[in-house]
Amino acid sequence: MRKIFSPEGLLWRILNTLTDIFALSLIWLFCCLPLVTLGPATTALYDTVVRCIRYREASPYQRYFRTFRADLGISIGSTVFWEAVIGFGLIALNMLRTLGQTSDSALIASSVYYVVLLLPCGAACWVFPILSRFTYGFKNLNLTALRFSVGYLPRTVVLVLLTAELISVCIRYIFPSFFIPSCLMLLWSLFIEPVFTKLGGGLKKDSDDSEEAPVQAEDE
Repeated sequence: MRKIFSPEGLLWRILNTLTDIFALSLIWLFCCLPLVTLGPATTALYDTVVRCIRYREASPYQRYFRTFRADLGISIGSTVFWEAVIGFGLIALNMLRTLGQTSDSALIASSVYYVVLLLPCGAACWVFPILSRFTYGFKNLNLTALRFSVGYLPRTVVLVLLTAELISVCIRYIFPSFFIPSCLMLLWSLFIEPVFTKLGGGLKKDSDDSEEAPVQAEDE
């Protein structure tokens, strides 16, 4: 019992983890209020959740804001770019669905367009975890995210479907929004971290920055 209720015991570790999940999700929501900061906030959340919740590193809140400030310009630019691409795609999809009510060809086109729209949505899921781990310029970052969305298509489909489903839950209900962002990053990491490990940017439990061997690829 003393081990369970000690500050280093299982109960306190679980409570600390739950507290961090809620707190980081709230910080993410606050940092996303200007929509252009969705990218920096997501980059910081993914990095912090993987390192400090999944791999038990210390100081999650300091790490979050340090990562948020790093490469701020690149992540904001990528946010605006993918928001514009996906926004245009959704408008086009809505038009095709409307036309599909009167035209069989438009209905078929809208079904095909669902599949095509997976690629930019998948790239938007990959881009900020990539930025949290590797060093890229704007052009190479977004091209790499697009290549990942194609090259790891099964993982991309899972990432997009997970994200879409949890977003729909948050739209219907308010309370899940207070913990789903961090939980989503944990789920993302199950599919993204094996890829990063393969590329030499994986993390180990209780590792620190000096133990990493990140891949750097600046714009040429």
